[in-house]
Amino acid sequence: MKEFSFNTFFGYESILMEKPEIVLFGALLLPIGLIMAVSIIGWVFRKLKFNMYIIQAILYTLLFTFFFGTVTMLILFFITDKNGVKLAWCWSSILLGMLCFSIINTNTISKMFTDWSKIIKN
Repeated sequence: MKEFSFNTFFGYESILMEKPEIVLFGALLLPIGLIMAVSIIGWVFRKLKFNMYIIQAILYTLLFTFFFGTVTMLILFFITDKNGVKLAWCWSSILLGMLCFSIINTNTISKMFTDWSKIIKN
């Protein structure tokens, strides 16, 4: 049985070590692609009158991960030793942290965006 190691990212070590830029592009493009896919799923759920709480939490997670995760990954990429595996673990921890934050605060974030849209309209 193989033991857990932070020197691999779910079995991917060599490609991430050779080309850490892949992690950087993935950190930028993955949230954008998933936002589009989850938005379509959310549109279908809204038409079927399902509860949108989890869909909203996932959208907020991806939105915050795109903004804060991308900036963080750029800083880490240029400051650290450009280790792709470490960057992948950092990005996944950012994603999980944003998911926990968004699940806890989805109603507050939705109310904030609603209030902002009312202010902008006036």
